[in-house]
Amino acid sequence: MGPDVLHSPTDLAFRPDAPNELWVTMRTANAILVIDEPGTPAQRSMEYAALGNTHFLPAPSALAFGTADRLATIHEIDVPTQRETPWDFMGPTLWPTDRGLFDGGHASHMDMLHNTPNGIGIAWEQGNVYWIVDGQHGSITRYDFVADHGPGQHDHSDGIISRYAEGQIGYVEGVPAHAELDHATGLLYVADPGNHRVVALDIASGTRGAEMGPNYDGCEMFVMNDATLTTFVDGTVMNLVQPSGIALHDGYLFVSDHATSVIAAFDLVTGALVDWIGLQDVVPPGGLGGIDFDQEGRLFVTDIAGQRVLRIAPRL
Repeated sequence: MGPDVLHSPTDLAFRPDAPNELWVTMRTANAILVIDEPGTPAQRSMEYAALGNTHFLPAPSALAFGTADRLATIHEIDVPTQRETPWDFMGPTLWPTDRGLFDGGHASHMDMLHNTPNGIGIAWEQGNVYWIVDGQHGSITRYDFVADHGPGQHDHSDGIISRYAEGQIGYVEGVPAHAELDHATGLLYVADPGNHRVVALDIASGTRGAEMGPNYDGCEMFVMNDATLTTFVDGTVMNLVQPSGIALHDGYLFVSDHATSVIAAFDLVTGALVDWIGLQDVVPPGGLGGIDFDQEGRLFVTDIAGQRVLRIAPRL
């Protein structure tokens, strides 16, 4: 699928309870494109971008499915998106996955919290809890929406926001930095394009520190100190320049390199490079973004610059 319907696709994910649906964030359209039956003769698509998308879905950089009926998006933007709110009044948005309800705008959003302008990655933990790669603060931030406020409402006061590893993630404008949680180990893998590496955060580590602000939502907000953040893949050794997309599959961590158009696979236990594929002849440097696997084990990839989604299947 190409530029006739895709507009700077930054991330993609298959809906867990409807695995023939591929959801794609489109940065320059402030929208999500849902592709049904991707890569088949029955393929079709629908774009979602309703009134209010310029605040609730502006320049989306990543998405993550959560419980059976929820997903969340994060957005790379640091300018005012509403007349009455400041430039840094941005963060993740919670949505329904029911396409009869979801519209990509104000009316269908289920919640939103506001402490992460220039968000570049997102991963689901549990319930309404999501981890955000925070470009503005160079951090990894945990957002707990707790109970959503319902479609189109605005009470955010029950939220809990905790910021980890501030200043340790290198933000590169325009480069998604995606994340994936290994629920079995509690390790959150995060692409760190500015520091040429992939890091692993132990989400059970750290101690609560000082409160932080600005607190636009009237919710609980604080810094987490002394969390365990380690370098899982050192790009200076493994020839990763700008790690971007992240996917866990069959005991391996797959990483797309935005700068070199390479996708590499690493053993989750040892961190060793297992295999790689170079897509330079198909995707020019500066193109690769989000990646995900379908049920058949085929890899789907966003080409941001070429405005395409590509499918990579093993040779038979």
